[in-house]
Amino acid sequence: MSQATKGNIQTKIGIKALIIIALMAIGYQIYISEFVDENETSFADFSYGISSLAVGITAFFIVKRYRGSPVFGKSYLALAIGFILLFVGDSVYNYYLFVLDEDPYPSIADVFFITFYFFIGYHLVKNIKYFKSDLGMGSKIAVPVLAVALISVFGLVTIETLEDDPTVYFMGILYVSASAAILSLAVLALTVFRNSVLGIAWFMLVVGLFLYGIADAWYYYLEEFEVFSITHPVNTLWLLSNIFMVYALYKHKKTI
Repeated sequence: MSQATKGNIQTKIGIKALIIIALMAIGYQIYISEFVDENETSFADFSYGISSLAVGITAFFIVKRYRGSPVFGKSYLALAIGFILLFVGDSVYNYYLFVLDEDPYPSIADVFFITFYFFIGYHLVKNIKYFKSDLGMGSKIAVPVLAVALISVFGLVTIETLEDDPTVYFMGILYVSASAAILSLAVLALTVFRNSVLGIAWFMLVVGLFLYGIADAWYYYLEEFEVFSITHPVNTLWLLSNIFMVYALYKHKKTI
């Protein structure tokens, strides 16, 4: 790739904005590490839901621009609904945790969290098919193989927790399966969207979804071994992915 091309890509992405996003993530990690008390309620407990809501609202602006489009209108509506569901799920989760003083995992909040994956999967599949309807056999095989590998590793690594709490173990399998599917589709989408007219915007959005998938899978490992806390770096990765997607959607809106 030539230096001119690299410079053009950096301009399109907005290198200054990416630096700001990175600094926000670093600042947030410092905040939760140094200033958040796990035994007290803080902004950190709500940042996941708030940032998910921001993604959903921003996606609705894209839906408005694509009104009437059978592909993009529906796929971005699914994206918007998916992240709104995350916000609702997180609100229900916090209600159990802070109001009812009950363990929120598993709970009714999981219905919203699980449904999220269906909407995001629909968004990715719809766009992948539009940009590359003739997927090669390698791609068709690689996606399920990667997903099965991720699920198998989780199942084997955490098998010792099965006897302690079978419900939590199988819930973890369910979530990791959903995360693995999204991660696999995101990897495929990364190779497809880069060549589209709106390649940079879509590429950035999928990177955000990819980071979200990594954070999700990481979280369920932590949850399975009961080492998750509100000050863990996985929370920063979640926030980073959401902020990244908000910026990607903003760039998309400016492009169209």
